[in-house]
Amino acid sequence: MTEKHSSFSVVMPVYAGDDPEYVEKAVESLNKQTQPPDEVLIVVDGPIPEDLEQILSKWLEGADLTVRSYRLKSNQGLGKALREGVVEATHDIIARMDADDVSVETRFEDQLSFLRHNPSVDVVGGQILEFDTELNEPIAERAVPSTHDEIVKEARFRSPMNHATVMFRRGAVLDAGNYRPVDRMEDYDLWVRMIMNGSTFANLSKNLLYVRAGRDFFGRRGSIEYAREEFNRQTEFYRRGFISLPRYIINTLLRVPFRLVPDSVRELIYRRFARSNPDQS
Repeated sequence: MTEKHSSFSVVMPVYAGDDPEYVEKAVESLNKQTQPPDEVLIVVDGPIPEDLEQILSKWLEGADLTVRSYRLKSNQGLGKALREGVVEATHDIIARMDADDVSVETRFEDQLSFLRHNPSVDVVGGQILEFDTELNEPIAERAVPSTHDEIVKEARFRSPMNHATVMFRRGAVLDAGNYRPVDRMEDYDLWVRMIMNGSTFANLSKNLLYVRAGRDFFGRRGSIEYAREEFNRQTEFYRRGFISLPRYIINTLLRVPFRLVPDSVRELIYRRFARSNPDQS
């Protein structure tokens, strides 16, 4: 980049269930950025196995990137790990990264440029391509709206951001109360609180991230616990005045049963209504 960039941190939680090979590729994609991060903060969420410790040691001790770790003594879940990471990060612009995804090489350059030219925007995300085993063989795309007004409208039914793509201004996140340790939906919970607190959102029309969507992808999105959390989030959104009573009823009737259907049915619904064919993008 020819102009001075704003310093930023990447916050990437890691826990015992993460595949060391996937973590390695995730960090490599950060190292290959056209605008590398000034800090990669790996939040280690509880004890992790030795093979994963070895991968982290490699990057902590020998990487061109500035990589450091922050450890939680026990597994606290993604919401708590992100909450700690936002506070612990060195820089006031923070990017999210999941430990099994791969960032497009120009991701951070594009997002920083957007934030620099749009100083009123607090959160900027982008589109994602989902893949099973090979990056060059995407199986689906999750498109999200671009403008703030479209994002707010979408948020009244579903999360309007691809969580792992976001870059945000820390002050806006802290002003809204930061991430909370809610079960599974910590991002959606935060976006609604930020919208109600006056934050401005945007999504780039570009694909910024390759997201793994293997066989357990749809299984992880269904359970009694997930259904309960859907009900809790929608109830809170209604009580906060973010959604109307009719919208609350519709959301509850559609979203809660969706978490209880068989995985094959959930996959079919995702593919039909929540994803698009990347060949058509």
